[in-house]
Amino acid sequence: MSLASDEFDRLERLIYRPVSTRPDWLKAWRNEAQYLLYLARRAVDVDDEELVEELEEQARDMADVVEAKLRGDGLL
Repeated sequence: MSLASDEFDRLERLIYRPVSTRPDWLKAWRNEAQYLLYLARRAVDVDDEELVEELEEQARDMADVVEAKLRGDGLL
């Protein structure tokens, strides 16, 4: 099993996306997103498909929320 998911890739791209100004919430969000990716890698290592699917859904939701916030702040 591998971590090759569009949602995980999308989340990782958002983590490292450069922004002109950093909103207060962004640092905390990046930490949460990095932890989710860490959990996903661990789930892949132990071959837990159910957990990977759950984390993929969380990654999708997290990416949707941060994209909306970045758009709202005029940073996307």
